[in-house]
Amino acid sequence: MRLPGGYERFLGPDGAVAFLETKTLDWRIQARGELPSPLKLWYVDVDSLAIGTLGNFPWNREYFAMALNPLFEHGGIKAAGMDFVFSMAGIPALGREEAERGSKVLGKAVHTHKNIVVAATYGSQNRPLGDVSSFPFAFERRYGTKPIGPPELPSFPVVGPTWGHIGLIDTVGEDVRWLPFFAKADNHTYYPLSLKLALIYWGLDESAVEVGKNRIAVKNPDGSERVSIPLQMGQLVEPNWFSSWMGKHMHNSSIVEVMANGQAMEEGTEEQKAAATEFFKNFKDAVVLIGPVDPLLKDSSVMPLSGPQPVPRVSVHGNLLQTILSGRFVHRSPVWMNTLFIFGLGFLAASFCFVPQKFSTLAKVVGASAVTVYAGAAFWVFIQYDFVVPMVAPLGAALTCTFAGSMIQLAREGQQKKRITGMFGTYLSPALVEKMVESGEEPQLGGIDAEVTAFFSDVQGFSGFSELLTPQQLVGLMNEYLSAMTDILMENGCYVDKYIGDAIVGIFNAPAPLEHHALKACVATQLLQKRLGELRAKWQSEGDKWPAFVGSMQMRIGCNTGSATVGNMGSSRRFNYTMMGDTVNLAARCESGAKSFGVYTMVTGETKRAAEAGGDACVFRFLDKIIVKGRSEPAEMYEVVCLREDFNAETRECLALHEEGVKFYLAQKWDEAIAWFEKSAALEPNRPERNPDSPTTPSLVMLERCRALKRNPPPADWDGVYKMTTK
Repeated sequence: MRLPGGYERFLGPDGAVAFLETKTLDWRIQARGELPSPLKLWYVDVDSLAIGTLGNFPWNREYFAMALNPLFEHGGIKAAGMDFVFSMAGIPALGREEAERGSKVLGKAVHTHKNIVVAATYGSQNRPLGDVSSFPFAFERRYGTKPIGPPELPSFPVVGPTWGHIGLIDTVGEDVRWLPFFAKADNHTYYPLSLKLALIYWGLDESAVEVGKNRIAVKNPDGSERVSIPLQMGQLVEPNWFSSWMGKHMHNSSIVEVMANGQAMEEGTEEQKAAATEFFKNFKDAVVLIGPVDPLLKDSSVMPLSGPQPVPRVSVHGNLLQTILSGRFVHRSPVWMNTLFIFGLGFLAASFCFVPQKFSTLAKVVGASAVTVYAGAAFWVFIQYDFVVPMVAPLGAALTCTFAGSMIQLAREGQQKKRITGMFGTYLSPALVEKMVESGEEPQLGGIDAEVTAFFSDVQGFSGFSELLTPQQLVGLMNEYLSAMTDILMENGCYVDKYIGDAIVGIFNAPAPLEHHALKACVATQLLQKRLGELRAKWQSEGDKWPAFVGSMQMRIGCNTGSATVGNMGSSRRFNYTMMGDTVNLAARCESGAKSFGVYTMVTGETKRAAEAGGDACVFRFLDKIIVKGRSEPAEMYEVVCLREDFNAETRECLALHEEGVKFYLAQKWDEAIAWFEKSAALEPNRPERNPDSPTTPSLVMLERCRALKRNPPPADWDGVYKMTTK
């Protein structure tokens, strides 16, 4: 079938995907199943039995009269439709006299019973020269310039003033899903076989039919509307499939059965007449369709409800008749609604690619749910309301948009990965950068509040290095030192914020989340100290390459855990990811204040408690409760002594003695505290006689303080807080 141009080719019922849409409609029809018939419909078949009994087609037309007459006279049928075109081309190969006699007999039956509809068609290939040999579709412009002749009509001899009714049996090519519902030719309108039978069933004539632009109305004599038949493309009607061929609502008899029982009613015994009477009772008030059923007659097509095998096309007219009488027409969504479904479902399916990353999973669930619900709704609205919404185009749009969205998302993720890798690849470990990419979170412009563990480290006495080393030596030494320290920090999840000469500033738990960040920071401090010890041994082994003080390099580390402002900070032309706030300042004071206690790693109580919540990998020692310069609130300070695996007996005893001294110190029992601190001082891991670069130790610091407080006791309400006067 040729379609008119325009957007309906793609979005209307005969769109570019109609062949796939047909499949989905078949599934919906099969899911719904058969419908109860609004009338008694009986098929009288020209089947294999009839061909075997009466011979090959075409037959003597008298045979059809031999079936029609008893059906009306003994069966009491309401109407009969003949799915045969009794034209000149269909005259059987008999003698002229016999053929004419058979035509007269059939013509007389049609004239006598009146309620017989005989087929007409535009589909025959044996039309008179000059006639249009295909159906005059109203939307095909070529018919506007050529005269349209009548269809191929019956050729009965004239034996009376009326000849029953003429009904078209044309379909759209081989497609039985759409039937043209009128044809205008020679100032006459021809209607289909099914509509003519419906008019007879209702007791109406053709004057009751009004053809409109998008519908055909059938009016009652009082002007009320009997039925409104929707038209597609101004001329086509779609049957609603009520039953399959030989289904539970089907009634079939062979034409030879009808003929035999009719003959029995006329010539049979009383017993035969009684059986024939019972046979014809089945036909009371039925509408009968007589049509070709035998496969040799090649009048079959694949239809919904009947499976993949072709079935007789006469059932198309039966299903359409049931559709008309029931008023259960198939309705289709208009083009604007199809467009809405296509774009709406495509948008929902692909929404995951343009919503924020945190809503991406939800968007995928919503999109998948929308597709599933739409497919289910398409079935439901057809089953409940005989309403067809497109499935292929919207679902295809959803699939296409999902694919396109996935490509966009992949491209965006690639760009995001490239951006994050470029921004943080030199400051974070590859595993942590990958974690940031996978999480879909990237640093926000400006600052956000986040809990972090701030890290500061500094080389002890670095100014002396600068004075005594050449620039080349200094750069080489610092590169080796900073590379080793940075590797360990990054391996433990630290973001290296910046280098300030020999100093390193780092952030744990930003920009990417890091589980147990305080513990990992504390562990990293000890790994750094151990690695520096290895570097000292290496530098000492290199002989005269380095001055002696290089082989005794020490660094101090400070850490603090708490809330800080983190983000991209600086100017619009140059900025970097960093941290700010009191937490950061206190971490810096820990690093510088470690020197006052003679320790190399000092952390706050917040860091110590957060680290212990994550595990016991580190050994801590309470140092003091102090107020650092620039702050008014006191802070507890702890030394990270060593990793648990390196905790030896001597250090264990030292810490136990020191702890006892602290208890007496806080209780202002100076003599007892001095005694305990003297004992712990002798066991300090970094006591001066063991480490000349460590002029003091925590025990020596507390020992000196206790003696000073003994000379000048604090007030009675002293809370043990020590206020530092230097950074």
